[in-house]
Amino acid sequence: MEVRTDVAIDIKNLSKSYPGRVALNDISFSVKKGSVHGFLGPNGAGKSTTMKILSGLIRESSGEFKVNGKIGFLPEHPPLYPNMSVQDYLQFVLAIYSPPQGNIQSNKECVRDVMEKTGLSHVTERLIGNLSKGYQQRVGIAQALVHSPEIIILDEPTVGLDPAAIADIRTLITKLKKDHTILFSTHQLHDVELLCSDITLINHGKIVVSGPLETILENLKTRMTIHARVENFGEAEKKKIMTQFHLESVDFTPDDKDKAKKNVFVKITAIAPDSLKKELSHFLADESIGLLEFGEVRLDLEELFKQMIH
Repeated sequence: MEVRTDVAIDIKNLSKSYPGRVALNDISFSVKKGSVHGFLGPNGAGKSTTMKILSGLIRESSGEFKVNGKIGFLPEHPPLYPNMSVQDYLQFVLAIYSPPQGNIQSNKECVRDVMEKTGLSHVTERLIGNLSKGYQQRVGIAQALVHSPEIIILDEPTVGLDPAAIADIRTLITKLKKDHTILFSTHQLHDVELLCSDITLINHGKIVVSGPLETILENLKTRMTIHARVENFGEAEKKKIMTQFHLESVDFTPDDKDKAKKNVFVKITAIAPDSLKKELSHFLADESIGLLEFGEVRLDLEELFKQMIH
C-alpha cells in the first residue's frame, strides 16, 4: 500500500468479523493531515471497532491501513486509575511509551506541558476518582497526548458530559487542532459543524459518505423544503400543484394568529433542482392563491444524518 504524504490515516478495504456478525464490511476512507475529521454513525455502526483497529487494540480480519505518525487514543471508556493523582497517572502512562533510559526531567516537563494544555494544572495532586466527569475526560485526553503523537483519535470525547463540560472539551479540541490531526467520533452534530473540516459517515459497517463537510452538505441537499404563507389554499390547490410539479408532499394549515385575514401556511417538500423554487413561487403568486411569504428551509446536518442512515 503506497504511503500518501498528504494523508495521516489511509484505510483500504478494511473488514472485521466476529462469530455471527460483521462489524466492518470492506470500508475505505482517508484522514487528511492537519484536519479535524468527524466519524459519525448510529450506535453499533462500526466506529469504535475502526478506531480500535487503527490504535492496534484489535486486529482487522482483512484489508489494510497506513498511519503516518504516532497515535494517541482516547477510548470511549478511558483507562483511568481513580486512586492515582492526575500527575502520577500521566507520568505512569508516559513511562509506558518512554524507554527505560529516558530523561526523567524531560518526562516531568512533558507531563507538565500536557497538563497545562488540557487545563489540568490546578488539579495535578487530586485523585482522578474525585474529579468531575468533565475533568476525568480531560485526563483521558491528556493521556492520549502525553507521548506527543501527531495523530489523536478520540472515541466519543463528550459522551455523558453536561453542556458546560461539552463546551470545555470543544474548546480544547479547537486548541489541539493547531498541532495535531484529529479523528473523533461523536453524536453531538453541533460539534461536527463547529469543529470538522471533513466527515465520514458509517452505518451497518459500511461507509455511506466521506469527504469535506461543506461539499457533502451541498451535494446531499437533494430534498428541498419550501415554507410559504398565502391568502388562499385548499385541497383543490394542493391537487393542482402536486400534479403540475410532481412534489413529494404538500401540507397546509391555517394561520391561527391572524384570524381576520385567514391566511394559510403551506409546506412543500420535493426532490428537485434549485430552479424549481422560481416555478413554485410563480404558481403561488397567482391571484387566486395570493403569495405573501416564500422561503426555503435549509437542511442542517442532523436532518441530513437522518436521511443518510435510513
